[in-house]
Amino acid sequence: MQFTQIPQQYAPLGQAIRYAVEQDAAGNLDARIVEVNSELLLGAKRFAETTAAAFDIAPMLRRTLQFTPSTGATGFQTAAERCITVRVEALETGSEIIAATAPARTFLPGNETPEAPCIRTTMPLERLIPEGAADELTLWSDEACVVTVSGHSADSVTAENYQSESTGLQIFRLDTRDFPACETLTVDAGECGVVRYTVIPATQEAVRMAWRSRCGSIEHYSFPVMRSTTLRVSRQRAETADGHLVTAVETDRETELVSAYEIPEMLETLAGIVTAPQVWRVDGEAYTPVDVVTEEAVVQQRGVLRALELVVRPKSSVSWN
Repeated sequence: MQFTQIPQQYAPLGQAIRYAVEQDAAGNLDARIVEVNSELLLGAKRFAETTAAAFDIAPMLRRTLQFTPSTGATGFQTAAERCITVRVEALETGSEIIAATAPARTFLPGNETPEAPCIRTTMPLERLIPEGAADELTLWSDEACVVTVSGHSADSVTAENYQSESTGLQIFRLDTRDFPACETLTVDAGECGVVRYTVIPATQEAVRMAWRSRCGSIEHYSFPVMRSTTLRVSRQRAETADGHLVTAVETDRETELVSAYEIPEMLETLAGIVTAPQVWRVDGEAYTPVDVVTEEAVVQQRGVLRALELVVRPKSSVSWN
């Protein structure tokens, strides 16, 4: 028994991750997908009475991969959970003897294989960020990265250097609170690229959101307008001798957000929130998972100006008996 097809190292999970295995005589065979670091069995496939089997493990790995947004001060953060390393084993059904093992491969989130070095992002490299807010950048490099953050204000300039301890996928977090009074911030990641921020006053009405993008990064955007908040109540009733009795109540709080007037390219990026596998509402360092109620990305147009409308609600409803 032997593998005749294995995917490339760092293949993107947004595409098919195909393996193929062959054996000399027809028979039942099993394929196991094992996470290398934890030795956890992620899944298995069984093929009946065959000499060759081909299968795609990308859907299984996409369900397994769950992101946790970075928190804390400015600097590099671990990116271990943003990718997954697996090995695939083949064996005869009913046997515990591994007949063939494919080399371990690390797979990345997103739709495209990165061209090192780069910043994996769907957002523009010129950005606005409210005072006190944070952002994170997903870097890809086959070398350890050095990032320089430069802050400028009317009467001062400051700069700090940060160095990563790993290669490959790397997460860099920027917290504006580490650069007080700065009007602009520049994050220079060398060959990976440069992101420039303009720091704007924070407003009480703004709602900051984060989401997993199609390229495998976590993006942030502050919606300046919270148009409305709707409390939806669902009651379960039972009819008794004394009349109708409420036995359970469940509430959902839906919030309608409106973006700033943006260029079409930016609105297309924000529309990715509708299809994102994970979305959060950001309050300081607290990331609360939310459910995007909007099924269509509605762009409101006022002449040549365009804004995106979005409705979100908490992941879990509040209920009591």
